[in-house]
Amino acid sequence: MGKRVLFTDLELYLTSRLRAELAALGTPLTANVFVSNRFPDPAREKTVVVRDDSGSTSSIVTKEPSVGITVLGKTDQMATDLANVVHMIMSDCAGPELDNPVANVRGSNGPFKVLDEGGQPRRYMTFDLSVVGNAYP
Repeated sequence: MGKRVLFTDLELYLTSRLRAELAALGTPLTANVFVSNRFPDPAREKTVVVRDDSGSTSSIVTKEPSVGITVLGKTDQMATDLANVVHMIMSDCAGPELDNPVANVRGSNGPFKVLDEGGQPRRYMTFDLSVVGNAYP
């Protein structure tokens, strides 16, 4: 039997990391941000939603997923500012930490304005990542 590789739940990892890093910044903008892989019901003043759009396997231990991130704010300025902070965190999320599957941020698009049916200011961005799996017995 050959080597097997198990990839981390990327949405779980990224939502946990964004939640922790936003809170650690300790600013009014980054306090009490709802971060999830689903939109809340009812809507919240500050929301970040992470979606793993998957991607191709690039080697036996790596794959290259695309991640979409939606940011909602109470005002246009809040949505823009929060999206820029999220972009900053995501651009710097690759690293050698044992629990970090992100080996490289290959590129990004956005953040840019997106129309929201409910009228809440919304920004959207995408990231192309390289992630590493773990050996599975």
